[in-house]
Amino acid sequence: MFTPATQKDIDRYDRAVDSAIATCGGDLRGALKALIIANEYLEEELRQVLDEVSAHAVIAMPRRDVA
Repeated sequence: MFTPATQKDIDRYDRAVDSAIATCGGDLRGALKALIIANEYLEEELRQVLDEVSAHAVIAMPRRDVA
């Protein structure tokens, strides 16, 4: 279920945005590009972990004899 962001969350996001922009020397386009690249990396990492978990789940499932 979706829960809306609180003011505390929004403040944290603002600080994260300021930090990303500062890390890229004030370049907004560079900060956005870096965040997109980081997100794609994390998505791929998650996909690999889910694939590993799925493979182990199939192997670990006990066989059932059908009568």
